[in-house]
Amino acid sequence: MIYPEPRYRLAGEQHLLMELGDDVSLVNNLKAIALAKKISNSSELGLKGIKAITDVIPSFTTVLIQYDPRFLVLDGLIEYCNYCWQKLDKIEELTLPSRLIEIAVAYNDRWSKACYQEYCQTIKPIEPNLELVARLNNFKSLEETIAYHSTPEWWVGAVGFVVGLPTLMPLADDFYLQAPKYDPPRMWTPPGTIGVAGSLTTIYPIVIPDGYQMLGRTPVPIFEPKQTLQPFRDSPFLFRIGDRVKFRPICEEEFEAIEQEVKTEKYQYSITTEETFSLKPYLEKKQLVK
Repeated sequence: MIYPEPRYRLAGEQHLLMELGDDVSLVNNLKAIALAKKISNSSELGLKGIKAITDVIPSFTTVLIQYDPRFLVLDGLIEYCNYCWQKLDKIEELTLPSRLIEIAVAYNDRWSKACYQEYCQTIKPIEPNLELVARLNNFKSLEETIAYHSTPEWWVGAVGFVVGLPTLMPLADDFYLQAPKYDPPRMWTPPGTIGVAGSLTTIYPIVIPDGYQMLGRTPVPIFEPKQTLQPFRDSPFLFRIGDRVKFRPICEEEFEAIEQEVKTEKYQYSITTEETFSLKPYLEKKQLVK
């Protein structure tokens, strides 16, 4: 649910965390995104030429604000955040620019399997990732699991944790895929791995330790620090909060072909131009507004 009023928590000397609700939902996420946009426009503070609020980062249920205490005291920041909260549009009127990005995925790939096998040998034996997800969600086969995961559009609700890593939630109301995390986590994960934990999906931009169940791997870079590829000219990160993702199953042969196209800078990303995403149709489906 969305709290009647934001809850505030200190996050160091220069950060303030706003908690907007207690559940991961599209409604809470769009509230956070809209609020972050309004807060970041600090012109209403009357601080011409001074950047009192230096960064604002929305997530699924929170907004993290970085500020300069030399120019803005904590009480003043909270007062300003409450003002922005009160000035937000009604939930059903929230809109956001959104792109649709296709991500090719080799599900049940050999690279994820090799990572899983190393974990079993060095940490402890566990059930294969895709088999575990299939069993816990009552799928009859791995193919059914793959088809289910690649059917809906996925919403990019947060970007971070590590450079360019997106956290995705399904936009389909009847989508109920669930999975636990590794316990303990892996020591490493191949870059491009598609992972799922809880009801969320992520894509690993680089090699990192983590615990999401590994479903497959994409050859498509989502973090490009040199910014030589076309989608990265404005940012080293492929994804923006508010993007939508469609996973396309591929075989390992196509994976390697795409990987080679990426290396020669010939790969063409499938990215639609920005369109307006409206929350109202989503709420109407859920019968939250009429």
